[in-house]
Amino acid sequence: MVKSYMVVKPRLNRISIVLDEFNFSQKDLAIFLQVSKNTVSRWCRNINQPDLEKIYEIAKLFRIDILRLFEPTSWENENGFPAYKLYLEEKNRVMQGQKKSAKKVKKLNHD
Repeated sequence: MVKSYMVVKPRLNRISIVLDEFNFSQKDLAIFLQVSKNTVSRWCRNINQPDLEKIYEIAKLFRIDILRLFEPTSWENENGFPAYKLYLEEKNRVMQGQKKSAKKVKKLNHD
């Protein structure tokens, strides 16, 4: 028996929630933004994400803070090593290795 695992994509935007708050339909938003109803539907289901210009237009339409259209993050409270530090450590290791290799090549060329 083959097990299928569903990958759960994180909710990034809150467009559907905001539309509900203002009793505004996906169809009306599509007409206002001049995009297809399918596009707005994919945004509301977080399958695709609108570009920042569209996010801005939505916030302006409802006169709300643009951040209300995004799911809040709470990484400040998470434990663990931040990804950027891991990246910088690896980058430094690679650069140190390249410097050592360059010194070896330079020494071999002088011998």
